Amino acid sequence: MAPWCTAVLLFLLHFSQTSSQVCTRGLPGVPGIPGTHGAHGKDGPKGEKGDPGETGHPMRGQKGAPGLQGPPGRPGLKGDLGLQGLPGMPGQPGEKGRPFNPSNQQKSFFSYKRVMSQLPELDSDIIFNSEILPDLDKQFKGTSLIDGTFRCDVKGVYFFSYHISAKRQVCLKLMKNTVPHMTLCDQSDGFLVTSGSAILDLNVGDTVSLQPTRFSNMVTSVGSTSHTFTGFLLFTKS
Repeated sequence: MAPWCTAVLLFLLHFSQTSSQVCTRGLPGVPGIPGTHGAHGKDGPKGEKGDPGETGHPMRGQKGAPGLQGPPGRPGLKGDLGLQGLPGMPGQPGEKGRPFNPSNQQKSFFSYKRVMSQLPELDSDIIFNSEILPDLDKQFKGTSLIDGTFRCDVKGVYFFSYHISAKRQVCLKLMKNTVPHMTLCDQSDGFLVTSGSAILDLNVGDTVSLQPTRFSNMVTSVGSTSHTFTGFLLFTKS
C-alpha cells in the first residue's frame, strides 16, 4: 500500500473517533458484584442516661365471662357439736300389756354342790350330787343334773358359774358338749377358793359341764369343801 493511502486511513480513523466522542454517549455498564461485609467495628462509648418517661395510666379491661365449674373440693374438717334440739312431742300410749303369769314363763336353772370324798377323774365331768335348795316348791324346782352335766331343754342364752376349793393350784375346763369352751386356772401358796363364770348360747340338746385337768388339786374333805355349780336361762331364742 502507498504511503499516502496509509496516511489517509489514519486521518479518517482519528476523525471518526473524535466525532463519536463529541456527538454520542455510550450505555451504562452492568453493575458489579457486591463486595463482602467488613469486620464489626468496636463498641462505641456509653451514652448518657435518658430522661424519665411519662407516667403510664393503667387501664382496667372489661369483666370476662364466668369460667367452667371446677371439681368438688375435699371434705372439710368435722364441725363442732351443735346445740341440743328441742324435745319432741309425746308419743301415743302403747297397747296394754298382757297379765304376767310366772307359771307360763319358760324357765331353766340349776344350782348344785358336790358332797363326795373321792377326787373326780381327770378330764371327766365333775359330779355335783346335791341340790343347794332341795326344799323348794315343785313350781320353783330347777333342772336336774345327770352325772354333773346340764342338758339344755330350752333354746336360749345361759349364765353359768362355779366355786371350787383347792390346795395350791386348780385348773378347770368349762365344756360345751365335748369341746372346752374355756379353761380357767388359779394358784396360791395355801388353800384357795376359785370361781369363774361364762355366758353360753345353747340349742336344745347341748350339754355343759366342768372337768378337772392334771393341774387341779381339789380338796375332798366333806366338812371343809365348797364345790358348787350354778346355771340359769337369761332369755330364750326362737
